[in-house]
Amino acid sequence: VGQSPHGSGRRGHFKVPSSADTIRGESGPTAAPLVTTTMLGAVCLVVLLGYAYGCGQPAVPPQLSSRVVGGVDAVAHSWPWQVRGHRDRDGDRDGDRDGDIPALTLSSLTYRVVLGKQDLAEDDEPGSVAVGVEKTIVHEKWNSFLIINDIALVKLAEEVQESDTIRAACLPEAGKILANDYPCYVTGWGRIRTNGPLADILQQALLPVVDYETCSKRDWWGSNVRETMVCAGGDGVVSGCNGDSGGPLNCQCDDGIWEVDGIVSFGSGLSCNLAKKPTVFTRVSAYIDWINEDLLTDDEAGSVAVGVEKTIVHEKWNSFLVLNDIALVKLAEEVQESDTIRAACLPDAGKILANDYPCYVTGWGRLRSKQRVPRRVPRGPWGGANGPLADALQQALLPVVDYETCSKWDWWGSLVRSTMVCAGGDGVVSGCNVSVGTAG
Repeated sequence: VGQSPHGSGRRGHFKVPSSADTIRGESGPTAAPLVTTTMLGAVCLVVLLGYAYGCGQPAVPPQLSSRVVGGVDAVAHSWPWQVRGHRDRDGDRDGDRDGDIPALTLSSLTYRVVLGKQDLAEDDEPGSVAVGVEKTIVHEKWNSFLIINDIALVKLAEEVQESDTIRAACLPEAGKILANDYPCYVTGWGRIRTNGPLADILQQALLPVVDYETCSKRDWWGSNVRETMVCAGGDGVVSGCNGDSGGPLNCQCDDGIWEVDGIVSFGSGLSCNLAKKPTVFTRVSAYIDWINEDLLTDDEAGSVAVGVEKTIVHEKWNSFLVLNDIALVKLAEEVQESDTIRAACLPDAGKILANDYPCYVTGWGRLRSKQRVPRRVPRGPWGGANGPLADALQQALLPVVDYETCSKWDWWGSLVRSTMVCAGGDGVVSGCNVSVGTAG
């Protein structure tokens, strides 16, 4: 971990060994382009190594407010570490904005990020660059129910040129706690007001910090807030809003350098600006050691990281009924077959597996569930599993359960369609959380 030019020891930059993961400024050393995200929304900030300009120093200073007001248009490129995630080559798909992409979809369907962006309505905005995603590292203790450890790292697939519109963000010292009422700014392209339209122009809003003692009071957020979070706002006038998830909480230090101390995690579902319900951020200073550890991990021998060129989701995919749950991913480059990388065969069209046919599910899902799965419930993504995620690839024998059995009312009933296949259901072994989408 290097230091900022001011010698403050800020974690604004990290090294990840790779042959093509450098970012260069006009001068100075190379850097690994990475992005920090939350799981509830869009990619938010760039983390670089060995920047030419210095982290937390925008070429165009932001226009600051001395009082809390509603969100306003940010000065163009005054927050140059703001990043936007995309899940389709041509931008937004099906009318969704990137900040509205559901949890877990971010890591599986976001295939590029855009840096240097100000106006989302402008397709080829000068100073902006779209980059593919090589790798996503989700915190191993991420819990979607409690919304804790709500952070991930995204490694970019190619080098990016640092410029006046693209700069590195400084990260705070490990363990840093902001004082109550410390003035910070949230930035993003979220909704301008409750149930209002999504912003095209990058917005900024002054949000004073609310200390943990206050934010964890019963009539504020209570036990929903943990010490690994930071709250800001809560005056009932201005806050983060839908679509801001993943956006940075920018706080200026005494020397004028900007740090990203928080990442938008959650807020009230009743209103974007409910009194005593401040926006809750992942506190970055609580995860500095985790960031350093993950970024310094060497790549495994025989593995290859490849960017995604295009994702093709089935046109009749239904997230409510979980129908047509399939997509194709086109890689951005050709991959050489080897002893560790081989192609899988696909079955003949219409093939139906016999009952009890032995198959294996593989993946890096959770190793166990705190709840014993009922005997007549074959594997599915809805199980209440809270065990640790596996580091080593797991395999498990799952005999096929035929459609006639699996569609019985005391099994999966009408939830199972003839386009699906069931396996397992003995109450002992099954696929588990985060194995969704893996081979069986």
